[in-house]
Amino acid sequence: MTWDQWLHWANLKLKKSISPKRDAEIILGQVTKKSRAQLLAFGESLLEYDTIIQLKSLIYRRKKGEPIAYLVGSKEFWSLDLKVSPGTFIPRPDTECLVKHVFDLLKVSHLNVLDLGTGVGTIALALASERPNWNITGIDCQKKALFLAHKNKLLLNFKNVKFIYGDWFKYLRNKKFNLIVSNPPYIDKNDSCLQFRDMIFEPKNALVSKQKGLEDLTVICKYSTQHLRQNGWLVLEHGWNQGNYMRALFFKFGFTHIHTIRDYHHYERVTYGKWKSH
Repeated sequence: MTWDQWLHWANLKLKKSISPKRDAEIILGQVTKKSRAQLLAFGESLLEYDTIIQLKSLIYRRKKGEPIAYLVGSKEFWSLDLKVSPGTFIPRPDTECLVKHVFDLLKVSHLNVLDLGTGVGTIALALASERPNWNITGIDCQKKALFLAHKNKLLLNFKNVKFIYGDWFKYLRNKKFNLIVSNPPYIDKNDSCLQFRDMIFEPKNALVSKQKGLEDLTVICKYSTQHLRQNGWLVLEHGWNQGNYMRALFFKFGFTHIHTIRDYHHYERVTYGKWKSH
């Protein structure tokens, strides 16, 4: 079987996928270690039997709805190739809006930054990639995610970021930061989006929060005031319908300069505010 023949077969098998052709190309590229351009230019190349068996296994996993990122073991975010695995949260393009806004908001050369619920290091590593003089700490309570965050840091050879185990602010004691960022769980357990094919496979504790999705956002907003330096910033990603609640929450806990920005789909997605102790 040639590359072209396999791609045609895989495309038919994945016809219920949103992007069957692209899914097939990504899987074939990952297994053969070839770029998309090479796959298309040398489509008459023959596949070995063992490779066909491996490819079929991946196609059947994808057919069941397993995310492409889990199948190939990585996901691109902010032009970084981040390692992921089943049981870890997959970085989302909309979170790049948070990263971009942080860069727009803070143009200083030196900062102490905290990324709460860092997962595989998504936000922390994106910030580290463009701000080598920022001192960045990523915290997560999921050891599998932390292992991959460390691995991603080593693969990217970033020196200005570290990852530690923790449950939000629990083990930080009196440490303070100029900037706290987070993309915490914010989905209501009854939200229908949890039944989407890809999301069924992701860890629920990285997606779902109590109190209709608002518990973790509330905890972070409340206790961040104890860990922000004077004039420090809190930047939180949240659900598309949680903007009003977030602005009221920031105001309740004494933040100023409160604003919400929209994601690539024009939904309210990230709220930020400035902290001044009273």
